[in-house]
Amino acid sequence: MQETSNDILADVRHVTYTHWNQASPTLVDLSLQIRRGTLSVLVGPGGSGKSTLCTLFNGEIPHLLGGKFEGDVLLDGTNTRQLEVNDLARKVGHVFQDPESMFATLTVEDEIAFGPENLRVAPPEINRLVGDLLERTQLTPFRKNLVWALSGGQVQKLGLAAVLAMQPQLIILDEPTSNLDPAATRSVHDLVLELREQGMTILLVTRELDDFLARADQLLVLEKGRLLAAGSPGEVLAEHGAYMLETLGIWLPETTEVGLALGQRPDAPSRPVPITVEETLELLAERGIGQHGLIGRVPAETAAAGECLISARGLTYSYGGEAQALADVSLDIHAGELLAIVGRNGAGKSTLARLLVGLLRPQGGQLDLFGRPAAKWNVQDLANRIALVFQNPEHQFLTDTVYDEIDYSLLARGVAGEAERQKAVRATLELLGISGYEKVHPFALSAGMKRRLGVATMLVGHPAVLLVDEPTYGQDKQMTQTLMALMEDIRRQGIAVVMITHDMRLVQEYADRVVVMSAGRVLYTGSPARLFEMDGVLKAANLHPTMLHQILVGLRAKGVPIEGDIRNSSDFLAALDPSLLEKPQ
Repeated sequence: MQETSNDILADVRHVTYTHWNQASPTLVDLSLQIRRGTLSVLVGPGGSGKSTLCTLFNGEIPHLLGGKFEGDVLLDGTNTRQLEVNDLARKVGHVFQDPESMFATLTVEDEIAFGPENLRVAPPEINRLVGDLLERTQLTPFRKNLVWALSGGQVQKLGLAAVLAMQPQLIILDEPTSNLDPAATRSVHDLVLELREQGMTILLVTRELDDFLARADQLLVLEKGRLLAAGSPGEVLAEHGAYMLETLGIWLPETTEVGLALGQRPDAPSRPVPITVEETLELLAERGIGQHGLIGRVPAETAAAGECLISARGLTYSYGGEAQALADVSLDIHAGELLAIVGRNGAGKSTLARLLVGLLRPQGGQLDLFGRPAAKWNVQDLANRIALVFQNPEHQFLTDTVYDEIDYSLLARGVAGEAERQKAVRATLELLGISGYEKVHPFALSAGMKRRLGVATMLVGHPAVLLVDEPTYGQDKQMTQTLMALMEDIRRQGIAVVMITHDMRLVQEYADRVVVMSAGRVLYTGSPARLFEMDGVLKAANLHPTMLHQILVGLRAKGVPIEGDIRNSSDFLAALDPSLLEKPQ
């Protein structure tokens, strides 16, 4: 039996892996180590092999997934080839990108208890574990709920609780906060950091780096199945940060984007690439930003509101019981606008979306869709006017291949000519970066690719309103920009785009208007910039201002005048004195 150093829990040695249905390897000569009691953050562009890497540790590779596996993975000193999957399940807990696929029972408390019951843990200890984990993941009020009746964010929390109940040595979290509101995301982040402090070893795959990057022990960067870098976040960013941002399209905190652009100056003390807001403000002060004002891009004149396509007044809806999913909700959706709907998990956002597309009927209030009361529309006719991309796109897939899924959508919308459909399918595949996957089953795609396919099947119908639930979930920065550029383009064609999202950077950069919901009610309707100044609304809706906004607040507090519209780090850098961005000679 091979041994590793006592402080190394997981040791990947020269692993190359090719999936059974692919010709090229997903992982290539990959070697890395994860030390006990540490938090390792794994990043990489879409398709770089992150999810495949995660399956090395729990034995899915090589024991379950087939394919060609070379190299070795040692867990706690033992080669995973020599361990059964059920033995590895006690050592490694894996929360999938789609936690619903790992559920085995009907109710929340039963799902948490399922693992310990199979390990024959004593009933009193199981009861203690269940109660503790319900409390830590804020699921106590839902302990008797059916697992499929939970919101997307609650599903993520339940997946984490079910894994923690097994008390593993290594926890792998694959995008654990992708469907959580910003405050709930922070609570999960705090829980992860707490577990690390208690000695748990954690491998985290995430694009939500704002809260984690400065406190991670190790940053791992994948590129095309190879390990580009491994080390402390500061070291990796100093050497590879610009490449990660500009070439790989990896999401980095806005603070780091600013720091990388400023670079090192010969006339200023050498300092690490900033990660936190405080570090960024220190760097800006060091560069003399306090001596200059910032003038952002001049906001374009607000275009006159287009035709009102959807009008809701006083909408109410309840799934039964005392709590209302919607209570007195009013809003308008206009042609050609990009409207963001945000709020805490369970605020009623998805329920509102189902009402808008006719999957549910209002129980109170008035809802007019394209000039007619909602009651006079049938779902089929309405589907030609308003398209919904679900939070879980696989719920709307109907065929066995990616190509057929898009082709079917065209056929369903009356495009009868095969040549015309073929051309449209090819163009859509190319546009959204899923060429080469034509023959793959939609359910076999990564979560990010499922999202792109879901968007593709809706866009081919040229709807008047495109409603997307978490449009950029699972996407790297480059694909996010591609998707948003596409939505900007269709918006200019007069199509209304409605995003339900927890991504406040997305809201800050792209939204014309934002609607904030909490407990089934609308708390705010207006511009994103004004929203970030309203602490009471942010707190009530479990939202947080972006790091960029915090930088601007910090500069204003130092007396720096700021004018104009600054929506992203590029705007911020463009507003600086050009001399601050000069590269050292």
